[in-house]
Amino acid sequence: MTWRRLLLLGSASTLFLFLVFTLTPIVSPLPRYTGPHEVGVLDVETEVERRRIWDARIKETGEPAFDLNTLAITLYYPSIPRPKTPGTKQPLARPWLPQPISLIGTGYARMLGIHWPPAQSLLTGILWLLGSSTVIPGIVDAPLIPASDAILVDPEKAAIVEPSEPLLKDADESKEDMERLEVRRNPSGTDKLPVVVFSHGMAGMSQSYSHYLGSIASHGYVVAAVEHRDGSGPGTIEHYANGTSKSVWHLQLQDLEADPPMTLSTLKTAQLSFREAEILETINFFSLLNSNTDQQKIKNLKPDSPEKTLPTFSSRLDLSQITIIGHSYGATGALQALRRASKSKPQASKNNINLPTDATITGGISLDPGKASGPLNTHIPCPLLVLQSGEWTNKAPSTDFYGLGPHWRVVRDLVANVPSKKGWFMTIPGTAHPSVTDAPLIVPWIMKMVTGTTLDAKTALEEYVDVSVRFLEYLRSGRKEGVLASEVTSEKGPLGKEGERGVVDGEAGGKWEVHVVPEE
Repeated sequence: MTWRRLLLLGSASTLFLFLVFTLTPIVSPLPRYTGPHEVGVLDVETEVERRRIWDARIKETGEPAFDLNTLAITLYYPSIPRPKTPGTKQPLARPWLPQPISLIGTGYARMLGIHWPPAQSLLTGILWLLGSSTVIPGIVDAPLIPASDAILVDPEKAAIVEPSEPLLKDADESKEDMERLEVRRNPSGTDKLPVVVFSHGMAGMSQSYSHYLGSIASHGYVVAAVEHRDGSGPGTIEHYANGTSKSVWHLQLQDLEADPPMTLSTLKTAQLSFREAEILETINFFSLLNSNTDQQKIKNLKPDSPEKTLPTFSSRLDLSQITIIGHSYGATGALQALRRASKSKPQASKNNINLPTDATITGGISLDPGKASGPLNTHIPCPLLVLQSGEWTNKAPSTDFYGLGPHWRVVRDLVANVPSKKGWFMTIPGTAHPSVTDAPLIVPWIMKMVTGTTLDAKTALEEYVDVSVRFLEYLRSGRKEGVLASEVTSEKGPLGKEGERGVVDGEAGGKWEVHVVPEE
């Protein structure tokens, strides 16, 4: 054991232990959600009216590239734990990585320009090794939180008994009943639940933001994360009612053919139009779910995904309170869809969908909008919250944005000029573009090394959740609380002097630069 061997052995051991301890979250469950409720999780795919959003074809197969055939979403909703059947384990939500993992591995390989099958298999193996044990901390197909303020659970039958006042009184007073029935309280006594539609970013998936969305759901909201089929994700599978299926891969400009040929600008227009259609179809799905009857049963086309809980959403959704949220490419898509919040709704065309008559979009949250995802829709006829990461605000702040001036100023002016004058724009320093995703929680050391963040990943996500939930509560009550009650602290942001960039403390330990607040 020479000193060189000792040095080599010590260095290797130190590196190994460092990697083990810092990469442990890869094989550990994500943190519990921040709200008072348990969370149910359910993958749903349903048929929609088939329509062609953009006329282009995939060179590889000759198939249409932008045909909307089915709607795929992941539901996150406030729940109660499913009663346990004796001798069985409480089911966890599906794995964080969608199944089959080979689809996602191949999809990411194709995005990287890797088409050699052995190399694609190698990337799939790495994904399986690192992420196959990580699960979303919710319960698959768990019962929706009851409308009443209490429920009764019969552990022997693993059933939920709808309570009545006499039954609750009997359960409270009878020792025999208390041995059989367990009273569980709904802390909010919620009847109608407001709804949220979420649009993921480029190369993202519906579960990539599970902690952010699940935490919103844990505060009493029903959230649908769209699995976009616009060619922006790594890969997804469309399932049809006749039992067939088709893989949808990531699309780049060179993968498409059209007459006239598509440009990068028209590709973005096509994808954003596709996303808007999927967002509107999700709202239509909520409307159908809310009015669901035995004669109008929703068929879940997602393989091995249950549908037992779906009928219990009937008459439980508050469609007068719909919020659209998006991140990155999805943030730009959400801003585009928010034009549908106007009372003078545009007429549907063959490529588009109108809102149901019982649905109203009341607000939107845009997380890191614009930049490479295209110009921003400025017709926002509802309250708006724009949250930017420190990286998104500070990186190349003076770069021209589609001939309109610096990106930060374009976003500030968009929020300041919301017709309702009810807009917030703020930045959370120490964060990066992926900070609102699950990635920093799963691989914190890697993400910190790659992105250079200085704010703890869990703290950052708790801040995103807190401010978002405060905004959702504001839409319902009109009350400004937490950071939303702050005055402007950084009027010029990255375009001003360093000493002019004041901050306000967040609830979870982070700080916020507040650029725009509503006019009184």
